[in-house]
Amino acid sequence: MEKKMTFNYFYGTEADQFSFYRIPKALFTDSYFKDLSSDAKILYGLMLDRMSLSIKNQWFDDKNRAYIYFSIEDIMELLNCGRNKAIKSMRELDDETGIGLIEKRRQGFGKVNVIYVKTFMPEKTDEKKFEEELKKFKKQTSVENEESTEVYNSNSMKSQNQTSRSPENKLQEVYISNPNNTNLSDTEMNDNKSNHIISVDEKRFDSDNHSEDYQAYENLVKETIDYESLEVTHHDDMRQVDEIVNLIVETVMCKNDKILIASNWYPASLVKKKFLMLTYSHIEYVLHCMRGNTTKVKNIKKYLLAALFNAPSTMNGYYQAEVNHDMPGLVR
Repeated sequence: MEKKMTFNYFYGTEADQFSFYRIPKALFTDSYFKDLSSDAKILYGLMLDRMSLSIKNQWFDDKNRAYIYFSIEDIMELLNCGRNKAIKSMRELDDETGIGLIEKRRQGFGKVNVIYVKTFMPEKTDEKKFEEELKKFKKQTSVENEESTEVYNSNSMKSQNQTSRSPENKLQEVYISNPNNTNLSDTEMNDNKSNHIISVDEKRFDSDNHSEDYQAYENLVKETIDYESLEVTHHDDMRQVDEIVNLIVETVMCKNDKILIASNWYPASLVKKKFLMLTYSHIEYVLHCMRGNTTKVKNIKKYLLAALFNAPSTMNGYYQAEVNHDMPGLVR
């Protein structure tokens, strides 16, 4: 019998120095993937990792879709399993025989199949999908806030009994008198022209809903970008990550028809859809870009908006350019 190995504890942030295979949390939490075996989930994580090699080698088809080579022998070696189990795991992921997370293309007799690894986010992830998710998170948030709402109502009743003026009249008077006491100049206010201005009535009646919507969107964004994993792998950058999350939520909740990104106006629906589809990799890419930027950023909010908006379109090209710079002799 082999001697049992002794392992040490992790101290401080020592875990950050190691590399890990990443398996999307959705494969374990989303009911759609509940019947997928653990081996198939691990295999999908291995295939996602192999995608980085494809991007470095520029393995793209004529439609710019990345693909990988992953043989049954590779699966047997990495999962330490037999051929039958390797084939079964592959079939669970296949679009023809399984759940549809991969698509195989045959290249001919004796050649390894080309495999397209598909995103675990459903193709029909449109605004209706996010509305459903938002309702789910709003329901969770409303339950958490029930107790605080009861306390607020109780205090409000006491306050009304102690004064002869109604809260509505008082709110309107404060709203009207506050502008006379402001220290902001006209020049300073000009920078906020794109902010959504709401009426007194909207502000009074929708404040609770606004707070509830914000919390729901924040929870949704954090789940989509795998916030918990970022806390582990980018512990020192979490203040910046929180700023990014707040900016995404703020943009998604904007009421304007158009949103300004890098001096160009885009339909708000397009910007919101792109921001709600940002993943862990996109946030990591934006953090990487910010660390590598040596020029002075005059407007960090404008810079981040542009980086987040362009991340899905520029991330692969950016990493490929770095690979070409570091390894100019790399052959496809």
